Amino acid sequence: MNGRKRAAIKASTSIIPCVIQDSPTLPCRILLLPRRTIYEILARLPIKTLFQCRSVCKRFLCFISDPEFAKIQLSKSQVCILIKTQPLQNASKRLQLAHVESSGSNFQVSKLNFTPKSNLPTIDISHMNACNGLLCLIGSEKDYNFYVCNPILGEFITIQPPYKDIQRGSFWGLGYSTMMDQYKILQSYYPVVESNNRYVTAEIYTIGTGSWRSIGNAPIDTVAMPFNAFLNDTLHWFPCTPNGSEFIHTFDFNSEKFGTLPPPDHFREDDKKFTNYSRIGVLRGCLFMIYFTNSTRFDIWVMKEYGVKETWTKQFVVENLYPKQGSWDFYEPMVVLNNGEILMLYNNDAVVCYNQKRKNLRGTKFFRTRSQFDATAYTPSLVSLSNIAKGEQISRMQGTKDYDKLCTDGFQDCVDCGVQLVNPICSFPPFGVPYGAVNYPNFQADIYGRNTESRCAACTDRRVTPTKSFLTLWNL
Repeated sequence: MNGRKRAAIKASTSIIPCVIQDSPTLPCRILLLPRRTIYEILARLPIKTLFQCRSVCKRFLCFISDPEFAKIQLSKSQVCILIKTQPLQNASKRLQLAHVESSGSNFQVSKLNFTPKSNLPTIDISHMNACNGLLCLIGSEKDYNFYVCNPILGEFITIQPPYKDIQRGSFWGLGYSTMMDQYKILQSYYPVVESNNRYVTAEIYTIGTGSWRSIGNAPIDTVAMPFNAFLNDTLHWFPCTPNGSEFIHTFDFNSEKFGTLPPPDHFREDDKKFTNYSRIGVLRGCLFMIYFTNSTRFDIWVMKEYGVKETWTKQFVVENLYPKQGSWDFYEPMVVLNNGEILMLYNNDAVVCYNQKRKNLRGTKFFRTRSQFDATAYTPSLVSLSNIAKGEQISRMQGTKDYDKLCTDGFQDCVDCGVQLVNPICSFPPFGVPYGAVNYPNFQADIYGRNTESRCAACTDRRVTPTKSFLTLWNL
């Protein structure tokens, strides 16, 4: 075979490269879903994953920064354990947050460290408590300011006490009023009086108003707030008094009044003396109280229907407590895991786990501290202070200001079919509405924001086409 034939055969058998035309880039499939569905999916992600999603694209940043999404995410977020050592260790200037999940006999623990450079306004903290994703901090003796912050977003407001150079009382805490849709701070103090009859005055600071209001006298008992004290817009506690207490004490942020709740029927006269050892709090959305049968066992009673004494039910029995000579140990239930095990704070220096089936306690290594610590229930959220503290001066940590530049491209969805709109066709409310006829908290945002009725071209055409009324269809 000569060279020409070989060249012809080689040319006929060679692969001819084909030209592939560039196909148009298709949008992410999840973005084709209605906005509400996307919110429900994203709200189930851990808080760390949500922060990573903020950097995916402008669309995701717009979703996660939406106040509506923050409410959905908060409703699905689980209670975490926030730890502050006492005194705060110089080697670790931070607060530690742990989210614990159970998988059979194993634990899955995800941790976050809150530091003053990225999350917190100060690290010199004397007390702390949390409510609905916000954290309230009280400064040290040199700094008696209140700080309300969202450590997840790295933003905070500073609230000065109503009076200086006075003795602060034992009542204080952050709460939320569903009726008024407002966050409030309660605090008590001893007025300066010359007589020996000392009394305690309570004051309320409503976030967004910039001022304190007196609400009258407060109880004079010493108070130690439980791990999770907030339920039904109310704080709950047992007063620390030598004679004990007959009732569970409360403060309602709706009515702004102090009150009481009855304990279970078996709470006898002799048992009042042990209220300093008893604990109350919130487990799985219900108020609970522990009752010591003896030094090696206690029962956990749960109020199934809030405020109804007859609904107290013995839910858990914790036996085989750690033996200790001379006095009783302090146990405070914090979280009930999916497998039924109970995480408890033990003597303010360890977190232990109780297995109901095996009826035994075992230590955990979630927090390794060299001193005692305070533990507070905290629910991570994306609730921004800019949406609930209007009128307040909001400060932000370094590295979080870049996220303030939210997407301004006007992404909207069709209110009928849910498809995304590139050039939304908005039907605004008619002009000429008398002043005061519409009472919206943020009327301009409601008109020009995402709540406007935006429809795609197909849905707009369907709405323009005359449709038969219900009576017309009934007569056909």
